[in-house]
Amino acid sequence: MHRSANTRAAYRADVELFAAWCEVHDARVLTADTGTLIAFLAARTAAGDSDATIRRRTSALSSFYDFAVQRRLRAGNPSLGVSRPKVVTGAPSPTADLTESAVAGYRAAAAALDPRLEALVALLVSDGLKVAEVLALDIEDVTGRAPGATVTVQRRGTSTRIILDVDSARALRRCVGSRVAGPVFVSERSAQSAQPSRLTRFGVDHLIRQLRTDADAEPVTANALRRFHLTARGDRGASHVGRSADA
Repeated sequence: MHRSANTRAAYRADVELFAAWCEVHDARVLTADTGTLIAFLAARTAAGDSDATIRRRTSALSSFYDFAVQRRLRAGNPSLGVSRPKVVTGAPSPTADLTESAVAGYRAAAAALDPRLEALVALLVSDGLKVAEVLALDIEDVTGRAPGATVTVQRRGTSTRIILDVDSARALRRCVGSRVAGPVFVSERSAQSAQPSRLTRFGVDHLIRQLRTDADAEPVTANALRRFHLTARGDRGASHVGRSADA
């Protein structure tokens, strides 16, 4: 069993992504064979997934099919015939470094496209939240208003309050709108329902893909956006943004 909440969330998102791909390609997740998995992973490689991401997606599918076999839902695990790329320890990060001008352009585009995307990008680049932390946010986790707004996230099993960047706080309020309870980030299809469903990692990837322009050599990713925060924080000092309110 995967004890890490982040690992479970990532694996769940990987299986959901595979399910969405299967739906488009007239395949079924539960009865998929090795060739189907190989085709899916090849498509993800072509879409820009790193070797490490492909390894994680393969592990997620392997865990899913192990569970299916244990429950006697199928006879064998099709991922056993899938080779996994090797990740060299100490190799340079495959995540590209974004420039300040590029990030400014992405933020402007996000604000024009979707309040959810605007808030998502802001939390990644200005506050350094992880995608799993962003997706887990409930409206009750957001307190105060700019410039004193905070969000509460779970880190290492402990509730941690993060002081938000002013622009992030305002974007988050626009994202929430008139809602007073439930997930901060919801799926577009359920946004108008009485009980909207929480946005998934697949939904996050779909939103961020909208930021790509014809001038981009590579698609922008959530990892690249958060890496910008980590790099900027190191350049400007730890007190810049994304600091804990409990420190």
